[in-house]
Amino acid sequence: MAEDPTTAEDERAVNADGEAEDALRTAFVPTFGKYFPESLVGALGLVVLALVATVPELEPTTQLELLGGGFYVYDLFALHMLLLLYWILSAAAVESPRVGAAFDRLATLLPTSQAGVIYATAVVSLALGWLNWAFGLIGGILLGQRLCQRAHEDGVAVHYPSVLTGGLLALVVANQGPSSLGALIAADDTGLANFMVDDVGTVGMSEFLSHPANVAPTLLFVLTLPLLLVWLAPDDEDAIDSLEDRDRVLEGSIAETLDHYAPVRDPVDWEPGDRLENAESLTWIIVAIGIASLGWHFGTGGALTLPWLAFGLVVVGLAVQGPPMAFREKTEDATRWANHMAIPFLLYAATFALLMEAELYAPLGEALAATGLPSVGAYVVAFALGLLVPDPGSLWLLQGPAVAAAGIEEVPALVATMYGAGVSNLWLAFLFASVLSIYGFDWREFATYAAAVTAYVSVVVVGLLLVF
Repeated sequence: MAEDPTTAEDERAVNADGEAEDALRTAFVPTFGKYFPESLVGALGLVVLALVATVPELEPTTQLELLGGGFYVYDLFALHMLLLLYWILSAAAVESPRVGAAFDRLATLLPTSQAGVIYATAVVSLALGWLNWAFGLIGGILLGQRLCQRAHEDGVAVHYPSVLTGGLLALVVANQGPSSLGALIAADDTGLANFMVDDVGTVGMSEFLSHPANVAPTLLFVLTLPLLLVWLAPDDEDAIDSLEDRDRVLEGSIAETLDHYAPVRDPVDWEPGDRLENAESLTWIIVAIGIASLGWHFGTGGALTLPWLAFGLVVVGLAVQGPPMAFREKTEDATRWANHMAIPFLLYAATFALLMEAELYAPLGEALAATGLPSVGAYVVAFALGLLVPDPGSLWLLQGPAVAAAGIEEVPALVATMYGAGVSNLWLAFLFASVLSIYGFDWREFATYAAAVTAYVSVVVVGLLLVF
């Protein structure tokens, strides 16, 4: 009997949808597709506002020139490339089986009660996020899922939305540590990344990291923000939304999930070039040279800046990935983490150029100073601006000149700006992590968590800015 073509087509469509759904479910950080357009829309909105605001100050032809060429007029190419490397190399230094195995070992030591899973995930995410966003965000999400799996095996129900929020908390403090984009840019006295070096000078990384308005809240948040999530999580078993297949990005263990590299050819058929590309001995020679370079730089009084952090991430990435080709392949794959600012940065640069050429940063700084609480104002402005500019480095590009024009103390203003950027990123986390918008997180529940965290962080940060 002949097969019904309509039925066959339907079956093929169903199978294709099923395969696509399976691929989406099992892929690690599957896509930035929903985030990239949003950041581009925000950047477009900013540049339109800048065009309108500069109409009284600039000729239309000047506006058009800056719109198309502001990126080059202010020589922002180096900063753009360094920001791209920051996102890509951070992910490449984390997404490896060796790092995954370390997280697997850690997971075996942590508790599997609901409170234990939520608290442990959030603490690890915050602590590692302070070091680098990728360690905290990627590690926190995967560790949380691994702990949820262990809890399920023990017959314990754990509210997964609370766990996932704990993994996302890395974003709150990711801009306050040694890999803070704003601080790294401000610390650069070469002008390669610091666009304000001639007008304002630099802010040393040690000054930023050791300032009481930075140290005190960071320590407090690592210890107490997880308790807030534990308190917000439901106790009623009927209200607990456990980790389900549609939410899972783990493929077995964390190490297995992060295992991405397999040589194209069978080792039996390797040519000399293949053996070189897959020789870990070559990797360790390069790593040794890199460590020596870093040691010489910092040992002779060199500063931690964005270029040197990028170089350090190359060394770490090579060390954890193993074969040179594994590192190359991972950096290619990690480009998805930079999609949110690759093209939007061109519009951020145009916005910056328009405001600089129209000399509007001076009145913006005066307005900030006129509030009487300029550091607090910098925090509020950074939070609002961060909802449109998710990259903290780009946010500092746009807000830094106004902070400098306000004539306020640089370090507290930088701390405030970076905290505002981090809290706004938490609100964008469902797009930033490319998890919530895909896997059906109830946005109302997430908004509750985000609002509670924002209120608590804001009270602490503003209070300490007033004190210090």
